[in-house]
Amino acid sequence: MDEKRGHSIALVNRQSLSLEGVQHVDNFDDDTIVLSTTMGTLTVRGHNLRIQTLDLDQGHFVAVGEFDALQYGKKRQRNQAGNTWNKIWR
Repeated sequence: MDEKRGHSIALVNRQSLSLEGVQHVDNFDDDTIVLSTTMGTLTVRGHNLRIQTLDLDQGHFVAVGEFDALQYGKKRQRNQAGNTWNKIWR
């Protein structure tokens, strides 16, 4: 997926979540979904979470359930290993 694509979130009545800009699903179960997006890692927490739609070619994702929290982690850099080595050798 192209990182230049936009990222958006629509949460309706805390029961339906639609996302654009999803790159892949890292992990999921009934209470937590962890996604990689163009804006960083997004952790979704709730109950009875179910993925309805996942189109990685378009970056589109839809889930339903009882949503309690959406939390972003740091945005991944393109070359994390290279950056780590650069910090060590400086």
